Amino acid sequence: MGYVKFLGTAGARFVVDRQLRFSGGTWIELGGTQLLLDPGPGTLLRARRSRPPLDPLRLDAILLSHKHLDHSTDVNVMIEAMADGGYKRRGALFAPADALEGDDPVVLRYVRPFLERIETWRAGEEHVVG
Repeated sequence: MGYVKFLGTAGARFVVDRQLRFSGGTWIELGGTQLLLDPGPGTLLRARRSRPPLDPLRLDAILLSHKHLDHSTDVNVMIEAMADGGYKRRGALFAPADALEGDDPVVLRYVRPFLERIETWRAGEEHVVG
């Protein structure tokens, strides 16, 4: 059996800016696979303070739907936490191309080597974790 844990549900910019609700993404466990969807502001803090605590070292993949700040602010710190500060190359990142390329990528180049794999995705594509 799996679960979905909402670390935050703030979406609109003014809700995030004012932190009217937490904005920290969605942690999903399905068939033993641990996924993190859209790690917005406060994801690491909310995961660590969750009851029971959610351990980034158990993550298999981070899924980034798009690069708006309310969805991507903590993507780099979560990659680093998933890879034990960069000491364990592990996990996968699924993200749109514009989050990784161009003049304004949100996934920093220095954390990319911490990942076992990075896949870009577009609407309608299928990807496999694990």
